[in-house]
Amino acid sequence: MKSKAYSLFSIRSRRIRKLFDAEYYTTQYPDVGDYGGGPLDHYLRHGFREGRDPAPDFSTLYYKDKYLKTAGLTRNPLEAHAEAGAARASRTTRPATPEAFHAVQAEVVRPYFDARHYGSLTGLVDPETALLDYLASGWRRGLDPRPDFDGTTYLQANPHVRLLNLSPFYHYVSTTPMPDFAQAHGDRTPLSEVIAAIRPYFDAAHYRASYADVAASGVDPVAHYASHGWKEGRDPTELFWTSYYVRTNPDLALGGTNPFFHYLRFGRAEGRKPNPLGDAKWPPTKAPEAADWYGVTAAATIEAARVVVVVPVYKGYDETLRTLHAVLTESQVAPFALLVLNDSSPDPRLTADLRALAARDLFTYYENPQNLGFVGTINRALELTGARDVILLNSDTIVFGDWIDRLLAHATRDPSIGTITPFSNNATICSYPDSDRNNTVALELSPRALDAAAAAANPGRWVEVPTGVGFCFYMRGSLIAELGPLDAEAFGKGYGEENDYCLRVLKAGGRNILAADVFVYHSGKISFSDVYDSEYTQGQAALLAKHPDYTLRIERFVAADPAADVRLALDLYRLARAAGPRTAVFVVHAKGGGASVHADHLARRLTDEGVRVVTLTITDGAGIGLGLFGADGPYLPNLRTLSVLDDYRIVARFLDWLGPLFTHVHSFYGLDATATSALMDLIEAAPGRTVVTLHDYSSVCLRNHLVTREGIYCGLPGGRPCADCDCAEARPGLDRMARHAAFYRAADRILAPSHDTATRIDALFGPLAITVLPHEEELPEPLPPRAPRGGPVRRIGVLGAIGAHKGADVIHALARDARRRGLDLAFTIIGHSDIPEKMAAMGVVETGRYADNAEALALLECHAIDLILIPSIWPETYCYTLSIALVSGLPVAVFDLGAPAERLRALGMDNRLDPALANDPGRLNDVLLSLDHPDTFPRQGSETNHFASYSSLLRDYYSLDAGLKSGRLPATAAPVSPGPTFQA
Repeated sequence: MKSKAYSLFSIRSRRIRKLFDAEYYTTQYPDVGDYGGGPLDHYLRHGFREGRDPAPDFSTLYYKDKYLKTAGLTRNPLEAHAEAGAARASRTTRPATPEAFHAVQAEVVRPYFDARHYGSLTGLVDPETALLDYLASGWRRGLDPRPDFDGTTYLQANPHVRLLNLSPFYHYVSTTPMPDFAQAHGDRTPLSEVIAAIRPYFDAAHYRASYADVAASGVDPVAHYASHGWKEGRDPTELFWTSYYVRTNPDLALGGTNPFFHYLRFGRAEGRKPNPLGDAKWPPTKAPEAADWYGVTAAATIEAARVVVVVPVYKGYDETLRTLHAVLTESQVAPFALLVLNDSSPDPRLTADLRALAARDLFTYYENPQNLGFVGTINRALELTGARDVILLNSDTIVFGDWIDRLLAHATRDPSIGTITPFSNNATICSYPDSDRNNTVALELSPRALDAAAAAANPGRWVEVPTGVGFCFYMRGSLIAELGPLDAEAFGKGYGEENDYCLRVLKAGGRNILAADVFVYHSGKISFSDVYDSEYTQGQAALLAKHPDYTLRIERFVAADPAADVRLALDLYRLARAAGPRTAVFVVHAKGGGASVHADHLARRLTDEGVRVVTLTITDGAGIGLGLFGADGPYLPNLRTLSVLDDYRIVARFLDWLGPLFTHVHSFYGLDATATSALMDLIEAAPGRTVVTLHDYSSVCLRNHLVTREGIYCGLPGGRPCADCDCAEARPGLDRMARHAAFYRAADRILAPSHDTATRIDALFGPLAITVLPHEEELPEPLPPRAPRGGPVRRIGVLGAIGAHKGADVIHALARDARRRGLDLAFTIIGHSDIPEKMAAMGVVETGRYADNAEALALLECHAIDLILIPSIWPETYCYTLSIALVSGLPVAVFDLGAPAERLRALGMDNRLDPALANDPGRLNDVLLSLDHPDTFPRQGSETNHFASYSSLLRDYYSLDAGLKSGRLPATAAPVSPGPTFQA
């Protein structure tokens, strides 16, 4: 067998030998040197299955996931490429850009990525943005894509993955055979047991009413859902949303677990949510009390009306009377008639009350001597109204405000409009907040408040739709006269007649529109509900017989979703309302680090002071995400990652609705130059003050930290940012600076966490009034002073997440020099680096991410650290890890650069090292060893460690009156003092 196997591999190796780079493979993967069969044999047997690349110009996983589309590595991609024939010419073997590879990776990872979990770590609300953030950089920051996957452990177990420069989870999903994957996470409960478990909680009536095909088939709804309904995203109850549960619990997708069954057996007890809103449904409609009818203004007669509201009645006592009461009590400018037609209601109490109200001349009232059905009743009404415009209004709706005037305004603006449908909670493609859903779960706003929000968020806005929805259906009278009434012969008692009419409008050159500034509450299927199951299928068949293109029109509309922007506007208006009257906007990036720590701390403090913080999180390029800090906030299914450029107007409107006390810019890092300028314009025009914190150097350095790709601090020579740097956007550097200079001068308050930062920025943009205020921190009590430890080996500790600008290359070079020279030095990173394999090869220990400052202190003690080195090679604006070091009581050494050196100088501490030593590991190691004298180790204690504290952030940090109600200052307000300023 062994000889046969080698014979087979010999044949295979000849196919790809010319494409395989043995020297590259051996150099790239040092562990291959221990393999006895040679590099090509290793790749054929093991390497391709592990995702290793056979040559610098061929990416195994990229090629596999872009062209082979296989689950797991069942075929060698390099062989597949060799055998591709003519197709080889059109196939790329490596991604052109990292972003191109991320797009390929996203397709593989998306079904298994837990966006909710990742969002809780990063604040990213858009699932796609969160996924791309993880693939691009999140994994490097030690973030995990789901709670049951530990990326750090995976990389430690598979060190070659780090060499591939790929996220560990993508590598895992791409290289793990799916049967094994499913078996590890799958569910094998028999279908009969699933059906028995969910039946007591299943709402069969809801399921039949929501899915007409199920009702028409006569199958058991529970069995239908258990076998395949859940795979189609159907909902077993009004409160359990299958698609939502699957999306927010991606572990279910791994093994095909029925989501409702999982929720009942496990998820409910684990606190998993069945929907994003809760268990409060819209309250049932109640009929008005008798006293509520006193003082009600009668509607106009049909002859005197500008428009006639037609309400057909059959059943639904409470709903019908509430509908009529709402129509009569909501004041309108336009004269309107109310025509009520009783289609032989089986409810004698309803008929009696309608007769009594009609006797008071509140509305025009007719009774059908025999039941005509919905379509026949409406056509009778159209005969009575003549050529007037009409609004067909179901008797299970509630209208608000000047709803008729707003509908009429649309009709008046464009005479081609034939029908108008408003937003509703239950109106298929005109539904809100979720389109094409019966939104029965209550929002944070009442239906009346939702209507007011729609009027404010979308004044005068409309969207063309292929069909209106009959619950509230405006019909232009002149077009009714031209096209004729509803088709009673084809549609019997209802369902499909308004769709037919809308297509007739379209084919006559008219328009059907959604009025985005009107919201009408709709209970749904009350008055004529008993005919739904029997008539719906017949109506749909008749509709398709008359209009074979109907389904295609609807599919195209749903795919394009032109109403997404008006739903988005309503979402944003609700977000502004939810934030409240005292708000602040934080502009932050999604890269993590000290700026994010500081912003989160300020947001928590402001929340305690009664100020809600809305985060505007920069993604990349021109993208921003909006969210409410520290709370779930309202359900906003239409909120997406916005573009500063494409969505400029809606962002401006949102900021105006919000009316913040101030907008605090922490960083523009991640935005391109054009988007940065546009966002500055938005902030300058927004209500409230503008506050800027100088967290970084993104205003002058496209790499943010003044460190080149070669890992060298550029020093901003002569104030010429990017002149000698190979950054992709180097040419616009000076324009970028000019825009930042104007923005800084227009800001109301500029803060810097250190004098060093203020000096550098002021030298480039000054003179500026910069207030130096160090960050407030939450730190454990300082440890007692401690003398240096004894022992032959000096143990050097490095704190935090260490990348190139934080000195990763410095530590690696120090460890390599110490090993080569046999020095008594040992290096431990309390945290992690971006080059763990290289560090490990030099004997550097990495502990991994620590949970908090207390754990960091414990790790320093556990690893018997003698001296803490802060090896940052750029002028840090602030250094959280230095605070931990000071609290530890251990001696600290830093390069004489930036905020760390400034703080040590202020504390009267030495050990500020020449920055040139960063490029001379031999001399630097000698210095670290020479520091091993008790006289050079000042003992840090609580009496020498001074950390900033602000009793009131609004007053002491933002220099604002704590009693301010909004960002719109009164005209007579005195200017706010900027406080102590830094002078260059």
